[in-house]
Amino acid sequence: MSDQQNDESKAPRRRGLTSMTLQWLAEKLQRAEKIKAELHDGTYQVDTSKVAQAILNGEGEAVK
Repeated sequence: MSDQQNDESKAPRRRGLTSMTLQWLAEKLQRAEKIKAELHDGTYQVDTSKVAQAILNGEGEAVK
C-alpha cells in the first residue's frame, strides 16, 4: 500500500448512503427483535412519555 493510504492525518472516508441505510436498517431490526423477545417474556414496558410525545406530534401535524 502507498503511504498516502496509511496517512492517519487525513480525514476518514465518508460512508456512502447505502452503508448508512444498511446500518440504520440493522439497528431497527435489532430493536424490533429486542422488543419481540421482551413481549414474549412478558418483560416489555412501554415508555409512556415517548407514546405521549408521538401522539402530540401526530395531532400537531394534522392541524397544520
